[in-house]
Amino acid sequence: MHGKRFAILLLLKSVICAAMLMLPADDLAAKQKRDVNKVRREQQATRKEIKETSRKITVNTRETKKQMSRLSTLSGEITAKNKEITHIRRGVDSIDARLSTVNDSIAILDTRMAALRDSYIKSLRSIQGTTGNMSQLAFIFASESFSEAYRRLRYMQEFSRWSKRKNEEIKHTTTLLAERRAVLDTMMRSRRRVMAQLTTAQKELESAKAETDKVVARLKSEGSSLKAYLKEKEQQARRLDNELDRLIAEEQRRIERERKEQERKEREQKKKTTPNKGTSTTPAKKTTPKSDTSTATAAADRALTGSFESNKGRLLFPVAGKYRIVRGFGRQKHPELEHVETDNSGIDIEAIGSRNVRAVFDGKVSAIFRQPGYGNIIMIRHGNYLTIYANLDGISVKNGDSVKTGQTIGTILVDPEEDNRAILHFELRKERTKLNPALWVR
Repeated sequence: MHGKRFAILLLLKSVICAAMLMLPADDLAAKQKRDVNKVRREQQATRKEIKETSRKITVNTRETKKQMSRLSTLSGEITAKNKEITHIRRGVDSIDARLSTVNDSIAILDTRMAALRDSYIKSLRSIQGTTGNMSQLAFIFASESFSEAYRRLRYMQEFSRWSKRKNEEIKHTTTLLAERRAVLDTMMRSRRRVMAQLTTAQKELESAKAETDKVVARLKSEGSSLKAYLKEKEQQARRLDNELDRLIAEEQRRIERERKEQERKEREQKKKTTPNKGTSTTPAKKTTPKSDTSTATAAADRALTGSFESNKGRLLFPVAGKYRIVRGFGRQKHPELEHVETDNSGIDIEAIGSRNVRAVFDGKVSAIFRQPGYGNIIMIRHGNYLTIYANLDGISVKNGDSVKTGQTIGTILVDPEEDNRAILHFELRKERTKLNPALWVR
């Protein structure tokens, strides 16, 4: 009996031990399951956070681009308004100077008129004192002698002629005064109109400056996005410079190869037409020499180069219609953002109205290509000079085409992310040397 009970106790003990041994393994599995679920949840949260961060960066970048675009427009407007205000003020100064002259002339004429009237009145009173109440005829016949009558007749005739001259002089002075006062009235109206324009321009300038301050404040609050945007624009400009340098260098090498090849052909042709020594002295049959294509091409290039140079300051503007220059040439401090410098190989022109782009001078299309940040690009050669038209949408010429001054070559791209602005990037070079286009176009 005791042996059976002992066996049962041993069995229970083994079961309990087995159960105790099994428990940590189950807990470990449960814990591992919980850790896997936690990791998955953390991964999902991280992916969501990355996606949200990426979205915010995209939004911030797009907003920064829009604000920078708006800032460049405002800067262009402010520059244009300052020029307009300066021009209006010069107009006001000119009107004021003319007003002063007219007022002086009116004052002189008024003084002269008063003197003429006083002199005339005194003369009338004098003649009345001499003749009394008699008529002129009675005054003559009242003479005591013929000689006195003659003197009185001469006196009355002289006075009549003097009176007529004075009347005409007074009439002429009155007419001059009326004309001067009419001019003065017209000028005063013109001055009021110009002053109204000045007031409007100043209000628009103040409004543009106030909006500029708001845009600058927004951009400063997004410092990292602004830096990223400026860095991207700088990289895009550098890539465009490098590509243009490469294309120009490649074209120069091609032109040089063609020149050398043409010279080689000309030398061979010359050898064929020159008789060898020791041969018959019979004159060789005359052959018509071929046209010197190389010389003709070089002469044409020189003529085009010279013509292009002689038109400096008078070249046609590349944008048809109204426009404003929103970025100038070269390295310069940003007009609104402190500690920000920009470097521009050309000028940026915002078209207001027509988006058509035209060739500034006769030339030949030497390259058409695309570049990130600049859309379609056309390069036109004018002898040793080149003009570059970037940020184009539609293109109406092809590589190798000859173009005429004023010919439409394409349209400016409209960027929805920049408030649908149409901005042409325009460069001018003498081979690879960059020039300020603003000094060449009008």
